[in-house]
Amino acid sequence: MTLFFLRHGEAGHHYNTDFERELTNDGKHASTNVGKFCAKTNIHFTHALVSPLIRAKQTAHAVLQKVPPVTLLETEHLIPETDPRNLFDFLRSYTNDSRILLVTHEPLISTIISTLISSTESLNVVMKPATIACVETSGIPSRGNGRLRWLITPQNIEHLL
Repeated sequence: MTLFFLRHGEAGHHYNTDFERELTNDGKHASTNVGKFCAKTNIHFTHALVSPLIRAKQTAHAVLQKVPPVTLLETEHLIPETDPRNLFDFLRSYTNDSRILLVTHEPLISTIISTLISSTESLNVVMKPATIACVETSGIPSRGNGRLRWLITPQNIEHLL
């Protein structure tokens, strides 16, 4: 299984609740660039999963506008306070040849990547806004069965476009 972890783009801070936070103009631009990068490098997805928080959905829509169509599924398994084991259990319903985009938040995204590639949650993976990482797993995602293939920041994407 190939998992593409994307942290949402930069979000504003002046909202009544965390759920309502929207992308800033820079966050929208960086998210669109992730989609352009995926299109340019022929990265495609068979599935796309997103947190129900507004900034994550805005990021996912910006990316998916630039790549071949795929259905976007909103899931509570990608909210910031979820347990990574819940996501791993949820991913059991997908096949080994799935290529899944997961748009989520910190610190969850770093915890999931760390757990997949090192069997521990303490590996210091840094996922700044609009950073995308590719992790391949041997079979169903679980502790220690993933390999980090690459991780690219918005600044590097900007240079590649």
